[in-house]
Amino acid sequence: MAVIELGFVGSGGDELPDPPSRSSPWRRRQVRRVAAAVLAALCLASVTASDHAPAPRGLRTLWDAAFGTGDTFAAAGDTVVVLNDDATAQRLTGYRRGDGVVRWSRTLDYRAAYVFTAADPGVVLLPAGERTAPSTTDPTATEDYFTQAVAVDATTGAELWRVPGDLTAAGFDARFMGGGVLLVDHHAASADAAQVRLVGLRDGRTLWSRATPGVQWVAPGPDPRRPDRIATVDRSGRVRVLRMSDGAPIGGGTVEWQRSTATDHGYPVLEWHGTQVYVLRMSDTRVTTTAYGGQPLRRLWRVDDPTADAGYGCGPVWCLSSGTMLAGRDWDTGAERWRAPYGDFTRSIGDTMLAIHGGPGSRYRIVDAATGRTVAALGGEPLSDDFGTVVLTLTPTIRPLGLTAVGRVDLRTGESFLLGAIDGATSYGCTIEQRLLFCPSIHRRLTVTAIG
Repeated sequence: MAVIELGFVGSGGDELPDPPSRSSPWRRRQVRRVAAAVLAALCLASVTASDHAPAPRGLRTLWDAAFGTGDTFAAAGDTVVVLNDDATAQRLTGYRRGDGVVRWSRTLDYRAAYVFTAADPGVVLLPAGERTAPSTTDPTATEDYFTQAVAVDATTGAELWRVPGDLTAAGFDARFMGGGVLLVDHHAASADAAQVRLVGLRDGRTLWSRATPGVQWVAPGPDPRRPDRIATVDRSGRVRVLRMSDGAPIGGGTVEWQRSTATDHGYPVLEWHGTQVYVLRMSDTRVTTTAYGGQPLRRLWRVDDPTADAGYGCGPVWCLSSGTMLAGRDWDTGAERWRAPYGDFTRSIGDTMLAIHGGPGSRYRIVDAATGRTVAALGGEPLSDDFGTVVLTLTPTIRPLGLTAVGRVDLRTGESFLLGAIDGATSYGCTIEQRLLFCPSIHRRLTVTAIG
């Protein structure tokens, strides 16, 4: 593999520097200058790299738009919808995906938390009516929830419907609900779920509803992209499994569901995998995972790890992590499959791989989630699309300041190839959608760049 040293790339985990006090034309000149150096190096790489290396074609910035610290965006079909937030009002604007031409823009008469894409690429959803109530799983804490759901046509900006309900309590993957959207109605004085409802994505009409008194957790699953059922669990640990299409009960049982207490601040989480459900109880000192299967639900196995402080699904395995290690365990048996050094960050790359950051001063690496085998060592922060088909690295530059170098990772070989540079990206918020890179920049812009 050819190694290219350009002399301007910073360390992968560093914060971006403060933006220089230069005009927008200066930034464009610097981006072009660095991109030219990058592309020259890429030409050299194409001669010296191994035969199996792909031929990177660089980056092409298409357009940018105003984008502040509290703003959010969603790519919906051929429109990019941006929610600009300020102290007095919020504005929702639809930009044409390919060139940034404004299709529509309007001021909201409500306060939305953010905007995200629904299953239908022509619809975006906005949770609104934020409230705070005692936590369902920790009575010593509070949690925020939403009381209103709004759907907007991405192409025209027309409001399709506005109904009561919380879009987020049933999981952020409401965007994968097919022809409907799952909503939760909360109790007036707590964040408990009093009712779950499926509403039509285009008209907001209630397709079915089920009373869920005392329910503390709602989990769509087991496949969030094609959910065919949901599970609810109440304060006593009673689980009900409902069919997604019509809300009909199709199973359930009783699980151990121990809430936080004054002396034990652990909290429970319900997860799916296949036909089984899992209760993870997490605290600062241990994680206990219990698997349940069959009908009615019965306990299959239990793992209590006093060294772990977090547990979560990692595709083909479930993960237990602490400050020094990350372990992948078998969903069916709880047996440990692999163990790897761990620092402070884990991110899924598609359904089969993980990006792991080993802590201060170390590099990111991508591992096969089933085996723990290292696939690639990275020089920057990883970013992938939902399916892991495009994997990039983002690295702040040193000379000149205020830019971000973008690399492409070949997961077959573990090699990385520099594509170019973009306006300095913030340390969060970049996404990849259909070979376009969307990045909030340190200069308060949303940049849209075609990936070669």
